[in-house]
Parts: sequence; C-alpha cells; structure tokens
Amino acid sequence: MNGFDASFFESVFYQNYDRLYSGFFKKTRSEAIAQELTQLSFIKFWEYRASFTADLPTELQLNRKAKLVYIDWLRKEAHQRRIAAELSKHSNAGQTSNSFELTHTLQIALDKLPPIRKKVFTLAYVEGFSYKEIAGDLGISVKTVDAHIQKALKQLRKMLAFYAVLSLITAG
Repeated sequence: MNGFDASFFESVFYQNYDRLYSGFFKKTRSEAIAQELTQLSFIKFWEYRASFTADLPTELQLNRKAKLVYIDWLRKEAHQRRIAAELSKHSNAGQTSNSFELTHTLQIALDKLPPIRKKVFTLAYVEGFSYKEIAGDLGISVKTVDAHIQKALKQLRKMLAFYAVLSLITAG
C-alpha cells in the first residue's frame, strides 16, 4: 500500500486547497472557474491515488494533476471559442440576432444531425470533452470522432446559412 487513504487525502486537501485556488484564480480571473478547477484537481488526485508514490513530494504530484486539469480546461475553452466563432460567421449573415434566436436556431440545427454525430458534437463543443475522451466513452477511434466533428460542422454551417437566408427572406 502506498499510504494514500481518505485521511491522507483530507490532510493534503486542507493543506493545499487555498494555494491551488489562488493559482487558478490568478490564471482565470474567475472565482467560479478557479473553484471548479481546484475541485477537479483534487478529484484527479484522488482518482489516481494508486499511482501516488512516496518517492516524490506530495505537492509536486498534486501540482502535476492541477497542471493537467488547467491544460484540459484551456483546450475546452479553445474548442468552445472556435465553435462560437465558426457558428457566428454563418449564423446571421450580417443581421444582428439576439442570443435566444441564435440558441434556438442552433438547437434546431443540432436536432437535425444524425444521433451519433449530434452526440459527438455535443460532447466536444457543448460539454467540452476531448476527442480522446469521447472516443473512449463511445468506443470509437479518435479519427472517427474527428470525422463526425468535421461532418457536423459542415452540416451546421449549411443549416445555419439556410436559416440566416430564410430569416432575411421572411423579414423582407
């Protein structure tokens, strides 16, 4: 046994929570995000307790988990920004639209995707999972996930462009 039990975890948590939170807050400037990332770091630390080793400082091992959590969060944020930019290019064709109309139009477009493509797209861009995580969860390859995403984006661009044209026609 590596000495990692609930009591040890609790001790590490209370000794390091504020430090991790402060570090995440400095990077994100958001209390909610800093709190979420801190909690995720401790969850990862607990999930990987079997790989804990007394040969390395506990703080170093916790910091590695925190760094991975932060990198994952940055990737998810980048995915969400990309999809928002991609969709906004084609969503209103120069016409300003309120966010409810855009959200509603996007939901209609998403509902028209084939089920597996919709699921993959939603996991990637709405829930922020990595392609690798999606592949593992759905039992498909990362290349298949990528293919679904590319096809979904292509379909969504066409559908959103159609809705934009349709809204221009009906408005005029």
